Amino acid sequence: MILSSSMFVLLIGIAMLFFPGGNLVDKTSIHYNFFFNSLSDLGNSITITGKDNTGSKILYITAFGSLGLVMIYYSRIWWGMGSDVINMKVVGYTSKVFLILSGLGLIGIAFTPVSTLFEMHMIYFEIMLFAYSIWIILTMIIQNSNDKLRKLFTMNFFNLLIIIVYILIMLNYVKPEKEDDFQFYAFSQMIAILSIVVNLFIQSVGLMHFLKTTDYRRSGIRDFYV
Repeated sequence: MILSSSMFVLLIGIAMLFFPGGNLVDKTSIHYNFFFNSLSDLGNSITITGKDNTGSKILYITAFGSLGLVMIYYSRIWWGMGSDVINMKVVGYTSKVFLILSGLGLIGIAFTPVSTLFEMHMIYFEIMLFAYSIWIILTMIIQNSNDKLRKLFTMNFFNLLIIIVYILIMLNYVKPEKEDDFQFYAFSQMIAILSIVVNLFIQSVGLMHFLKTTDYRRSGIRDFYV
């Protein structure tokens, strides 16, 4: 997950550099605009101005698709959050299901261009956000039982706040009529997505450190779950 989240940022950054430009506000643009282009624009085969966008699309699909696959694999990480997780199997396995759903949502986002499959793209996006939010809540329940994971609990809490705010923004979404409105929607989407990637990176680093410095022992037997 550490490598995958890092690669996501790198690949999306390169995709932005390859993006030939064009958006609903400024069709004469010749590059990616952080305030007028959404991340979803990178996944279109053709830009709004008719320019070929194959390079950015390949990088976009690779970034979202690979992160989704790794999230599915990473879903078992709840086993490594403490020696008492064995008593929280229902919460743990439920968190696993929702992180898998979130990963599948990301894969769906990767392969449904917003320009041609808008409704499906948004359905996958909503599934990803909802499932990821539930995963955070369940993970916080597990982490709350382990004093050594309080920092990770706090990071999850702040990430959940960001996601909730973004969901509220989308629930009240109306077609932007002014440039400032369009900037707000495009930039808020980027913040929401990047907050997820950054949080996954921090969670992975924190849990890796926890597992390296903690020795679970029951009756003298080493008992790791990850």
